[in-house]
Amino acid sequence: MAEFNWNKLNISDKEKTERFVATQIGKELDEPAAEFIAGYTKAYSLQAGEVICHQGDDSSYLCIITRGRANIIKTDSEGNEKILGSVGPGQPLGELSLFDTQPRSASAVATSVVEMLVLEQMSFDLLFENNTRVWGKLIKPLVKSITKRFRQTSGLLAEYLKY
Repeated sequence: MAEFNWNKLNISDKEKTERFVATQIGKELDEPAAEFIAGYTKAYSLQAGEVICHQGDDSSYLCIITRGRANIIKTDSEGNEKILGSVGPGQPLGELSLFDTQPRSASAVATSVVEMLVLEQMSFDLLFENNTRVWGKLIKPLVKSITKRFRQTSGLLAEYLKY
């Protein structure tokens, strides 16, 4: 189980579910599935400047922002930090970490007060063991999010590579 230095929010399961269904991932699910999945998450709060994840870390957890914004930052081979984008309310970050064992490809840093739901790898795996049908319902919006980012990235790369 991951150790986080963030402030844990003491919110009810009902409030976690309400926050979850208002996100890109949760809005695609029926209410019983969303409630079941939300039960596997934990809610945290961070201040501006706090790090959600570091590029190169071996951490495995999905964050779903419910309030505030965070920048996604990549350090290039020369040590320069580049802001790739930002995520805000309703958007996930760190989806890939649930599926592969690779280090984080970028850092995420809160640019304002951030509240988020976190689904750790162990909880993701337990969800699969306890209810594969609901787990399967979660996979589709996660894959949609990953492929959307891939398409955006490949589009930017194509623009960058133009002569």
